[in-house]
Amino acid sequence: MGMDAYWEDYTSSEKSMFTKACRRLLKGTFVVRDRDEDSKKLYYFITKRPDPISLYFSYIGFEIVIDRENGVVMLKNCAQSGEDGKIQANRYALRKVDSMVLCCLWTLYIDRIRSGRLSRAVQVSMTDLRLELDKYGLKDLVDKSTMSAILTIFSSYNLLDLEGKVGDPDCQIWLYPSLQFALNTDEIRRFVENADRRMRDLEDDNDNESDNDNEEDDRLTMNRLTDGAENDDSEDADSDRDAVEGDADEDGDE
Repeated sequence: MGMDAYWEDYTSSEKSMFTKACRRLLKGTFVVRDRDEDSKKLYYFITKRPDPISLYFSYIGFEIVIDRENGVVMLKNCAQSGEDGKIQANRYALRKVDSMVLCCLWTLYIDRIRSGRLSRAVQVSMTDLRLELDKYGLKDLVDKSTMSAILTIFSSYNLLDLEGKVGDPDCQIWLYPSLQFALNTDEIRRFVENADRRMRDLEDDNDNESDNDNEEDDRLTMNRLTDGAENDDSEDADSDRDAVEGDADEDGDE
């Protein structure tokens, strides 16, 4: 069945939902069922009849991955897309401080899930995050404005939601299962091991001269429409959100 046939078979409201679902995936990579009512509607629209959206994205080298257990739909590059069948990567390069915060959030989420929480959306406090950062001696290195900017970026990719303002005593963070798919498990394991090693080195000799060694081990790359190799075109880890979203729009037009 071709795309034209699918489109003609849609009602006007379904056409509107189709358009909205595709734009949401192109802009934010994930649709998370339990984030809000709008996301829930999009999730069920996609999962009820995934073939039309899968076909549409296949024309531009993408595919959708559905994880029904966690309630997540993810957009990624097709394994055989691009020149010579190579995976054409599009990953968001994080700064060191972004990497550290994301690593701590990922750890908090996994710890809560393993402890037997039934809900796939996990609520943690800002205090929980600060304590996790303190394990790496980083709590005092991330001020309120920096933390707010970092969490805003992650929220734009449907990884979390912030309830309250950073700095408020009752500020809460909702972590979503999309966090599990935003990072490569082996990559984050190497990052944690490297961070632990550096902390031990600093404790042993209080020497910061090795901080610039193995720069790549100090940063993570977050899945942005793909889980393939790192994007060679990443020029600046400090690129703002609008620039990244512009890249996504260009990818969608190709």
